[in-house]
Amino acid sequence: MVLAVVVTCTASAAALTFTYEVTKDRIAEQERLAREKALNEALPEATEFTEMDENMLVSARESAGETRVDAIFDAGGAGWGVLVAPRGYGGPMPMVVGVDSDGKVTGVMIITQNETPGLGTKIVTDESFLPQFRGWDASDVDTAVKAFDAISGATKSSGGVRKGVVAAGHIYEEVLSQTEGGSVP
Repeated sequence: MVLAVVVTCTASAAALTFTYEVTKDRIAEQERLAREKALNEALPEATEFTEMDENMLVSARESAGETRVDAIFDAGGAGWGVLVAPRGYGGPMPMVVGVDSDGKVTGVMIITQNETPGLGTKIVTDESFLPQFRGWDASDVDTAVKAFDAISGATKSSGGVRKGVVAAGHIYEEVLSQTEGGSVP
């Protein structure tokens, strides 16, 4: 009986390893395309994106508090794309918050989410939810957040998105607004 379990576990591990090796590049490409699409939709004025260096990212993570910051992209003078992953009901929600060089939120795009179908997923399907963040003043995001409308029944999910936008605002205020001419010095 022990031999059967060992053989089954070994065969399963080998199959999983093989599957991972075959699909990892394809999965990484799909993730890159999703991030690129979110950046383009959150910052429609931008023509190219350059990922900021690790020093800028360290400062951004300090400014964001408990919200995870995965990357910051310079949009060549049009602003920045801040890739954050606040916690919703179903775990981290990677999303892009676009902030223009004047400190206004240009858009919010959810890259992936695991929220409750029919409730938490309204953060993506409700056509009025994400657009409410456009125009928020990132340098005074704590005041702008008072106009926030959560989705009834999806408070943790919509609150997670709010936290992501607030974190991006703090990053703009404390880090990005200090950069020279709206882009990397």
